[in-house]
Amino acid sequence: MNYWVRTFRRSTSSKNFIPEIDGLRFLAIATVVVFHFHFLLWRHLDGKVLMDVETSGILTAGWWLSRMDLGVKLFFGISGFILSIPFFNQYWFGGRKVDLKNYFIRRLTRLEPPFLVAITAFFCVHIGLLGASFLDLLPNYLATIFYVHTLIFNEYSVINPVTWSLETEVQFYLLIPFLAAWVLGPNSSKLKAILIGLFLFLGSIYLRGYYLSHGTFGMIANITGFFSHFLVGIVFAYLYLKKNRWLIKKNWVWDLVGFCSLIGIFYWYKPQAGFINQVLFNISIFVLFVAAFKSWVLNWFFTRSWVYLIGGMCYSIYLLHLPFFGLTSQLAQKYIFGNTFSLNFWIYLFPVLIGLMIISSVFYLLIEKPCMEKDWHLKVLKKLNLAQTR
Repeated sequence: MNYWVRTFRRSTSSKNFIPEIDGLRFLAIATVVVFHFHFLLWRHLDGKVLMDVETSGILTAGWWLSRMDLGVKLFFGISGFILSIPFFNQYWFGGRKVDLKNYFIRRLTRLEPPFLVAITAFFCVHIGLLGASFLDLLPNYLATIFYVHTLIFNEYSVINPVTWSLETEVQFYLLIPFLAAWVLGPNSSKLKAILIGLFLFLGSIYLRGYYLSHGTFGMIANITGFFSHFLVGIVFAYLYLKKNRWLIKKNWVWDLVGFCSLIGIFYWYKPQAGFINQVLFNISIFVLFVAAFKSWVLNWFFTRSWVYLIGGMCYSIYLLHLPFFGLTSQLAQKYIFGNTFSLNFWIYLFPVLIGLMIISSVFYLLIEKPCMEKDWHLKVLKKLNLAQTR
């Protein structure tokens, strides 16, 4: 294992590293990052240059760019996969019992420190550099760090808007142990699990459409409208455990299938309120997950070290990218090249992405990765106790 892989590879408490999953994380974060860069640059340059990005059809760049926020839904599917595996192992595959106390402590110690550091830093930036009032912004800060901002304020967090999806993720973390006990527990059957899963899948898609069409923004981050995406990952987790030998057996047919599924997730993503669209979008995600393992070319790509290393850093990138793009987009409007948006988009895209990777790498190595080590908090407490006794 070379130096860069040792330095940047994500640590896992189970020691069961799956490069394909971090490769899928790369796809998810890459699409989200490009989407937000395009959105913010567009907002800052609108009216200053010719806005020449067409969105009228699948052959136009704008059509693809306008759909790249679908990466958030890929993240939901990946979370469904990762978090459901221990419960499938416990209830259906004879594995060890999940210690719920350790489960919740692990979620807390793994995810909270980077989140609190980033949100607190941006809170201070708003007050110290952007002139926001401490007392006016404090309720938003508290609602953000407790994952209830969209529910209370009916809008994205003004400190870091992307945290809406983390609210949804936290709801899933809290729900999955109890849902697993109900659906997979001793008194369950596979028929019961299938029927409940189908009901939740279709019900979630219906509610997603309802929330979007009725403008109930406070419910947009609610897991009920996104549970279909988590279920895709849950079903794939069962396939991964049950048919692992079949899943890792490569076949060129799955390269074609995987390519079609990539197009499918973009094609069926919108309109998001469309029931059939969302059914086919979720099916496309599931097929892509399978193809990431069974294909030759896609699997080769997702298992390249630079791909899965960036994918493993996705949480740090996700926390930092939007405020960073807000800053760089403001700078870009002062230094405009030519008279078209597309020219400025391509000129600024790669330097900005390089800058994002640098700051995200520093944050990842200093803040996030140390929190990946199991029981790191106990070691810190032990050192503090030793220091006090001296």
